[in-house]
Amino acid sequence: MEYESFESALEELKKIVGIFENKKDLTLDDLLEYYEKGMKAYAFCMKKLDDTQKKIRIIDESMS
Repeated sequence: MEYESFESALEELKKIVGIFENKKDLTLDDLLEYYEKGMKAYAFCMKKLDDTQKKIRIIDESMS
């Protein structure tokens, strides 16, 4: 799944965490599927944060 924004990926991640916290009867296949989706959302968020930090650093350096 490709996310439109950091916020959409974060919402997906929150939803998956909620499923893990509230569902006691998940099958092993369900757990694996949600884990994979969660890791993709997490990776997207981390990349977006890293890219943003790099851009801020470039802006800060150009203003010095």
